[in-house]
Amino acid sequence: MRLSEPADRAALTAFCGESLYGAYILCRFLCYGNDYPFARCYVDLDGDTVRTALSVLEDAAVLLSGDATDFEELGVCLPLLGVKTLLVDESVAGKLPFPCVQTRTTLQFEGAVPPAQAADDAPLSDVYALIADAIPGSFESTKEAYLSFLSDFTFRRNRGRARLKAVLTDDALAACALTAAETDTAAVISGVACDKAHRGKGYGKTVVTATVSALQQENKAAHVIALNDSAVGFYCSLGFRITGKAAWLDLS
Repeated sequence: MRLSEPADRAALTAFCGESLYGAYILCRFLCYGNDYPFARCYVDLDGDTVRTALSVLEDAAVLLSGDATDFEELGVCLPLLGVKTLLVDESVAGKLPFPCVQTRTTLQFEGAVPPAQAADDAPLSDVYALIADAIPGSFESTKEAYLSFLSDFTFRRNRGRARLKAVLTDDALAACALTAAETDTAAVISGVACDKAHRGKGYGKTVVTATVSALQQENKAAHVIALNDSAVGFYCSLGFRITGKAAWLDLS
C-alpha cells in the first residue's frame, strides 16, 4: 500500500461507492488528503483499480477491503503505521490477526422519508455536551477533546462533508443528530442524542428523519451504527434495515 495522491480520487471514489466504511475513508481523503500530520489515506491499486483503502486519523483507522486485499500484508503494516484501533466490517475481522473488542449493528435507510423540520444549526459546545451526557463513552469531558471535535466538525462542515440537525426548545438544545462522514453519495449519521428532560416527545425521531430527508434530497445513502439493541429497534422503526455488523479491532 502507498499514500494516496490527488490523482487517485476517481479510483478511490469508485471503490468506496455508497458503503459505510467507504464514506469514512473518502470523506477524510476529500477533506484532509495527506496534507495534515494526523490524517493519512493509503491505497493498494492494481493499475487504476483500488483493491484496498485505509484511512488513519490520529491512531484510529478505517479499512475497506476488496476481493484482492492482502490481509497478511495488512497484519504486518497496520501496527507499523501507528494504528491502535481499526474499524472494519465484521465479515473481514477474522482475516486479521487482531482481537475484536466490540461489534455493533450497521443499518442503511431504505425507501423514502417525508420532509421533516429541524434546525440546521446549534451551538457546538451544547451539541458536544449533550452527546457526551446522552451517550456514555462517546466524548471525553475535557477541553482538548472538545476542541478536537470542534476543529474536525467545523472543517468538514465548511467543505460540505458534515451537517447538523437539532431541535431547540426555549433556545435550549433538546435533541441533535450529525453526520460523522459525508461524500457525494453516502453519509454516516452519528451523535443522535436527546436531552433527558425531553425524551419521549419524538425529538430523536425528528432529528434523524430530518437528516435522512436532507441526505435523500442530495441522493445520498444514509448509514448508521447502532449503539445497542434498543437503538437497532429505533432505527428499524424509522425505515432503516440491518446490513451487518461493524467490528473494532485492538492493535495496541
